[in-house]
Amino acid sequence: MAAKTRDGNADGVKSFFWVVDLAIHAALWLLLASILAVLADLAAAHSLWRDDPLSGMQELLRYYLNETTDPGLAERAADSAYWCWFGWTGIDASARASEAGVLTSQALGSFLRPAFSGATREALVVAMYGVKLFGVRIAMLMMTVPQFVLAIAVALADGLVARHVRRSQGGHESATRYHHAKHLLTFGVVPLTAIVWLLAPIRLPILLLFWPVSMMIVVGIWNMAKYFKKYA
Repeated sequence: MAAKTRDGNADGVKSFFWVVDLAIHAALWLLLASILAVLADLAAAHSLWRDDPLSGMQELLRYYLNETTDPGLAERAADSAYWCWFGWTGIDASARASEAGVLTSQALGSFLRPAFSGATREALVVAMYGVKLFGVRIAMLMMTVPQFVLAIAVALADGLVARHVRRSQGGHESATRYHHAKHLLTFGVVPLTAIVWLLAPIRLPILLLFWPVSMMIVVGIWNMAKYFKKYA
């Protein structure tokens, strides 16, 4: 009995702090995604742009800044992501001081002083551009949210109408379609699109990527709404 009470209290505390739990998971996911994005950028720099990795990263960053509908917001997102990695840690200040020929001992930058020269400096600069690129892509992903919300609202409304017609006319039940559509969205289309968009160090036209994804989300939500619990 006591064990059940403790479990109930734990579930109550967890449900009360669901916002904090969600924020922590989102922050950890963004951290992991940014690390993987930087690793992908470094791999591309030494394979796709071996002759001039820095120019390759600069051109990729400019491409996405030109693709966005709000360059100012994208630049602020890039600066925020850059500060989270290299600003408060002192790495940026140490790198600038190293270029000026001044020795510095600011925060983590002092431990990375050997990386500010030689071949490792190029990798560090590529990582800096990669973090900015990650910030721009996050901002562009957030800008697509209204499009997805509108698509989901339309699909949900039409799907609920189709559900009402199916219930009133005795249409057949298909829980399989509901669960398949749910799994396709939750574990397929949505996370895969986000991962490819944030990690792939190549030029991905936003319209070419997100319009097909929007259509797949519309079809999935419509099927989920239509086949959700025939008898409630």
